[in-house]
Amino acid sequence: MKNLTLLLTATALAAGLTSLQAQYTIAPLATFGGDGWLAPGEGGYTFLGTGNLERGLAYGNSQIYLVSRNGGSNLRRLDPLTGSDLGSPLSVAGISGGTFAVNTVGVAGDGAIYVNNLTTQSTTTPYKVYRWANDAATPTVAFSGNPLAGSRVGDSLDVVGSGSGTRVVSGFGSSPAVAGNNGYTVIDPTAGTATTVAFAGTPPAAGDFRLGITFTDAAHVLGSQGSSLMRYTEFSGTTGSLLGSPATTSASERLMDYTVLYGIPMLATIDTASSLVRVYDLTDPLSPVLLLSGNNTSGTLTGNANGTGAVAWGGVTANPDGTATVALYAMSSNQGIQAFTVTIIPEPASASVLGLGLAALLLVRRKRA
Repeated sequence: MKNLTLLLTATALAAGLTSLQAQYTIAPLATFGGDGWLAPGEGGYTFLGTGNLERGLAYGNSQIYLVSRNGGSNLRRLDPLTGSDLGSPLSVAGISGGTFAVNTVGVAGDGAIYVNNLTTQSTTTPYKVYRWANDAATPTVAFSGNPLAGSRVGDSLDVVGSGSGTRVVSGFGSSPAVAGNNGYTVIDPTAGTATTVAFAGTPPAAGDFRLGITFTDAAHVLGSQGSSLMRYTEFSGTTGSLLGSPATTSASERLMDYTVLYGIPMLATIDTASSLVRVYDLTDPLSPVLLLSGNNTSGTLTGNANGTGAVAWGGVTANPDGTATVALYAMSSNQGIQAFTVTIIPEPASASVLGLGLAALLLVRRKRA
C-alpha cells in the first residue's frame, strides 16, 4: 500500500506521534457514487461491470486509475471524490500481447503509472510492464521478458520508490507448477530488468503472492493468496527470506495495500467473498491488530470467483481539529468500487502534540500515492 508516507521534520516528533494511543473511525465517502459505493454498471458506466474485466485499481496524481478490458485495453481516470469518469483515458498505443494485454496498475512516487499484462505461460508469451510518465504520455515498455520459465505472472502488482529507484513487484501463480513459483519478481523499470526472488523450501507455498502483494518498504514484501495467512518476507538480490506468516481474519482476504500514516503502519484488505474491507495496525508485521472494518455494498453481489481486484490508500487531509483523514478505495472484481474515509483521532491529552505534528508534516509520495 503504502502509497503515502508522512515525514516529520524531527525524529523526536515522529517517535512521539507513533506512541500516541490513537482511535480510529471508518465511514463511507458519501460523495463517491452517492453513498460510498460505485456499483457495477451504475449510471450506465460500461468500464465497471460483472464480467471479470476489471482487476486493477490504483490511486495517484490526485485521481483513481481503473484498468478495464471492456471493449479492449482501457486505463480510465476517475474523480476520487465522486467516482465520475474524468475522460481522456491514458493512451494504449502499442500495447499488445499476453493472456490479458492489461491487468493491474500502480503509481510510483514521482507520479509515473505502471500497468502489467497477465501471461499464463511466460516462456511463450512475455510478461510486460508498461510505463506512462504522466497522463498525457504514450506508454513505453519498462520490461518485457520471462522472469520465471513457464510461470503465470501478472495477477498482482505493486510499486515502490520513484525515479531510478522505482521498483515493481508481481507474484507468480501456482499453476502451471514450475520450480520457484512460490516467490515473486522485482522489476527495475529504468534498467528494464527482472530479478526473480526465490525461497528455499515452503512456505511460502506456490502462488502465495499471486492475488495480493504489497511492498512495506523497498526490501520487504507482504503477499497472500488467501487461506487466512499472509507471507511477510525480505529479499536481497535473488534471495528471499520468510520472516513469518501473520494471520488475517478471513480466508478470502487477499487484496491488500500498505501505508504509513503519521508514523502508524497500516494495512488495508478486502474480502473477495463479501467485499468487507478491513484495516489493520501493522506496527508488528507478524501480529496484525484489526482496527476497523466496513462494507458499503448492498444487495446480492455477483461472485468474484477469481479472487481478484485491488485496494488503494488515497489522499490525506490534516483537519483543523487535530484529526487526520485518509481516503481508502477497494474493488473486489464484479462488485464495484467502495470508497471510505479513515479518521485518526488522538487521545485528548495528546491532541495538542498531534496538532503540532500535523503542522510540521511534509507529505510525499513513497509509492502509488
